[in-house]
Amino acid sequence: MNRYRGWIIALIGGVMAILLGLVLVSAGTNAVRYVRENYTPVANDSNTFECRGDKAATVADISAHERPDANGQQDQTEFLRYGDDVILVGPSGAMTCRVQLDENSRALRSGGFLFLGGAFGPRSPASSSGGSSGGFGAK
Repeated sequence: MNRYRGWIIALIGGVMAILLGLVLVSAGTNAVRYVRENYTPVANDSNTFECRGDKAATVADISAHERPDANGQQDQTEFLRYGDDVILVGPSGAMTCRVQLDENSRALRSGGFLFLGGAFGPRSPASSSGGSSGGFGAK
């Protein structure tokens, strides 16, 4: 037993480190989760929530919880980008202010928000060199 004692202690320590890492990752700050847990949903729409106060106060509250990767504004709507998620804050119909979640945004990935600037454009694949792949007609 004594000759395996070091291995057993190392194995237990490794398992504890992995569990601690999983807990920290799952408890991380996530703006979309924050909105879902702290804002009042609008009836019949699981992705639309009521603002807390005016637009500026709502944007400040969400941004204070997690700093957006990029933000932009068009007309009266503020756009906050978090990875592939976009949170829109602004008026909608009869509502003077609403929070709209666009999770895993297809519009973001296809360039639908490019009018807000380069930070809202589609991303290149991580393995892309950004240049020509060669082949027929490459110079």
